[in-house]
Amino acid sequence: MTNTDRFLWGTATSSFQIEGQIENDMTEWEKLGKFRRDGNDPVYGSAIGHWDRWKEDFELLREIGVNAYRFSVEWSRIEKQPGIFDEQVLEKYKAFISWLNASDITPMLTLHHFTHPIWFHKQCPWHHDDSIEIFARFVEKVISVTEDDVPYLITFNEPVVWALAAYGDARFPPGEKNLNLMMTALYNILKAHAKVYKMIKTKYPAVNIGIAKHLICFQPEKWWSLIDHGLSAICDGFFNRILYKAFKQNRLRYYLPFLINFDKFLDLENTIDFWGVNYYFRMFTGLKADFKQPLNMKFINRSGEGLSDLGWENYSEGLDKLLQLTVKENKPVIITENGIAASDDQRRIEYLKNHLNIVEKARKNMPLKGYFYWSLLDNYEWLVGYNARFGLVETNAENPGYRKIKESAKYFNTFISNHK
Repeated sequence: MTNTDRFLWGTATSSFQIEGQIENDMTEWEKLGKFRRDGNDPVYGSAIGHWDRWKEDFELLREIGVNAYRFSVEWSRIEKQPGIFDEQVLEKYKAFISWLNASDITPMLTLHHFTHPIWFHKQCPWHHDDSIEIFARFVEKVISVTEDDVPYLITFNEPVVWALAAYGDARFPPGEKNLNLMMTALYNILKAHAKVYKMIKTKYPAVNIGIAKHLICFQPEKWWSLIDHGLSAICDGFFNRILYKAFKQNRLRYYLPFLINFDKFLDLENTIDFWGVNYYFRMFTGLKADFKQPLNMKFINRSGEGLSDLGWENYSEGLDKLLQLTVKENKPVIITENGIAASDDQRRIEYLKNHLNIVEKARKNMPLKGYFYWSLLDNYEWLVGYNARFGLVETNAENPGYRKIKESAKYFNTFISNHK
C-alpha cells in the first residue's frame, strides 16, 4: 500500500466515462433516445478506449506528476447477470491497483459512480429495500479482490445528484418522477453505505471509507429579495446539507411543504472516515413565471472568473466557503473533484491557479488531505457527450487511441512539485 500520510495530489475519472465497451442502464437509455434534449443526442460509442489502453493512460499520471488517482469500477462489467461475477474483469481492475501501488500512486476507488447493470432497475431499484443487499453482494465481491490494497474507498459518488436525476427530473434511469421515491432511494443508499462500511472495516480496518458529495455555492440572484434568499437556503439545505445532517442525527429527515415529508431512522454512527467534496460552480436562485417550475436557477459571471463551456460560473471563493461548511463535520476532507469544461486550455490554467490558491490556504488551517482535478482525460460527459473538455489530456472519441498532454497538465505538474 502507498503512503497515506502525504497530501494527495491527483486526478479523477469514472469507468463509464472513459472505458468504452460497456452496456449498462445508461447505454440502454441512450438507445431509447432518452438523453436527447434541445437537439443534443450524446452518443456513448466506444468512449475514449481506456479499457484497452489503461497502461498507456496510467503512464500519463507519471508524466503529470500526481501521487494519487481516483477511478471507479464498472458494476455492469463485473456483474452482467445477477450474482454472476466476471473474474477476468475483476483481475483487470486488480491489475490497475497493483500498477498504481507499484508506481507509488495512491489509488482511490469509487464503488458506485451513477451506473448500474441493465437488470438492476428491473429487479431491485434503489427505492426497493432489497437493493441494499444486492449492492452489498457486489461490494463484497469487489473487496475480496482489492483487499486492503486500496487505502481510500468511496462508496457512492454524489448520491444526492443521482437521486435528483433519477427521481426528481427523471434524466437518469429508472426515470420515475416521484419525490417520495427519491427520498426512499436516498435512504436506501445511505443504509447500503453503512452496511458495506461495516463489512469492509471488519476485514480491512485500515481502509479509509467516505462519500463524495457534489456541493454547489447557492446564492440569491437579488440580494434585496427575501424570496431569493429563502430559495437559496432551501437549495443549500437539501443539496449541500442533507447528508451531513443525516450522519449527525442518525436519520434522513426532510420537509418541504406540499412536496416532501420524510423522516426515517438510520444507523450511521461511526460509518464515515472522510468527506469527499466535488465542487465546480456557483448558482443563483430566484423566481420565474412558471407555475409548474417556479424555481429559477442560473449562472451569472459575477465573480469575473468567467463561465465554462457548459455555462457554469467559475467561482473559486465558493470552494473555500464549502470547505468551511464541510470541516464542521469533524472529519478529514478530500477535494475529490474540481475542474472546468474548457476547449481553451488557458482558461483551465486560470481555473487551476484560482482554485489551487484556495487549496493551499485551506491546507494551513483545516484537515484537508487531498485535491483531485477532474479529469485526467477529456471524456464522455453525462447528458452532453464529448464536447465538454474537462481533461488535462486531450482525447478524440473518433480516434480512441489519441492522447495529447495539455499545457494545463504541465502547469499542474509544476504546482505539485512546488507544493508537496
